[in-house]
Amino acid sequence: MRLSEAKIKAAIQHAEQEVRLTALGYFADSYSGDESVMPLVIQAVETYGTENAFRMLRDAERLPQTDQTIDWLITELCRDDLDLQTVSHDNYRFAVGLILCDADPSVVAKRHSEIHETPLFPADLSKPLREVCKVASWDWDRIWQEFLEFTSKLSRKRKWSHSDHHRVHKMIRLLARYSDGEKQVLALLQRRGYGVDSSLAEWIDSYVVDLAGFMRMKAAIPHIIERAHLAENDVADQCGDALGRIGTDAVAQAIAADWDCGDYDFQNIMTSALEKIHTDFCARLCLEFIHVERYGEVSLELGNAVLSHFLTEGILPVRRLVLGDDDDLVPDQHDLRSRLVATATIMGATFQEYDAWHDDAVKTNYGWHGYEPMRIAENFGH
Repeated sequence: MRLSEAKIKAAIQHAEQEVRLTALGYFADSYSGDESVMPLVIQAVETYGTENAFRMLRDAERLPQTDQTIDWLITELCRDDLDLQTVSHDNYRFAVGLILCDADPSVVAKRHSEIHETPLFPADLSKPLREVCKVASWDWDRIWQEFLEFTSKLSRKRKWSHSDHHRVHKMIRLLARYSDGEKQVLALLQRRGYGVDSSLAEWIDSYVVDLAGFMRMKAAIPHIIERAHLAENDVADQCGDALGRIGTDAVAQAIAADWDCGDYDFQNIMTSALEKIHTDFCARLCLEFIHVERYGEVSLELGNAVLSHFLTEGILPVRRLVLGDDDDLVPDQHDLRSRLVATATIMGATFQEYDAWHDDAVKTNYGWHGYEPMRIAENFGH
């Protein structure tokens, strides 16, 4: 049986940061349209403070925003108690700014001046914010032409900046608002140019897969599955995410139909999709696969997928994947064990090693105890 979403939401307020993030990931990783999640994030940030907010706010970029949550974000950029020489405080205001840049343009555009004039809004995000607001009223054809021109320029560059990646990603999100571009996207997935130069069409292939996912195109499912079987460089990784964003049982059924004939690469890619499709059918499918999986590495990824569904019957199969002394486990097993502990904590589930593993997770901050955060601003403006 799967845990109710109400109980998962409640865990966003849990005292342990990794537990909060595990609960939030259920909604953020599947690009949920639930507008009640961001207010819970805000409540958690206010409860546990800016020092523990960065990772949660980065996940919140994938949540829908409302006028009320935009109000809160703007207020945070007007604070006078942040020391920007401190990495955690500078990262905090940058994370708030990134949420605003990734919010629905129709919500953000009317607040552009207000946002830009806040004392803490990062200067490096001024251009992305301005572009988001500029294109808020554009139609598919206008944004698509801008996308093709910009990616054509990128294809000729030797080095890309983080801002370049962010701009392409944002244009993909903007294009996804319109269904009238489905024919063009489908034609490119079928390797029919639809008016796009063949070399550019090949170069933007991974972006087109991304776009099909954000558009939740059911017709794209078999073509993305085909791409995953080919495991082409620079495209394969997008296949699992794109299928996960489409997020229906039709995707899970297509994966099930090809699972046994798929090789290691295919199955590994597909587990990232199964992790994001939160339906009873997909949860049962993950459980079925984990009992018979022949590739050890894929089993670990399936363990993550099983845990993402908060499935009671999934606790013990995942436990078996992470048994052993700490020194005998590979890094992926350590990560899976930490996630198992966080998930079991949310579910109120116990098993033989739970208390000992939980004590160790708390002591080591779920494996993050030695992590020194980098200043995220250093990735922008270059």
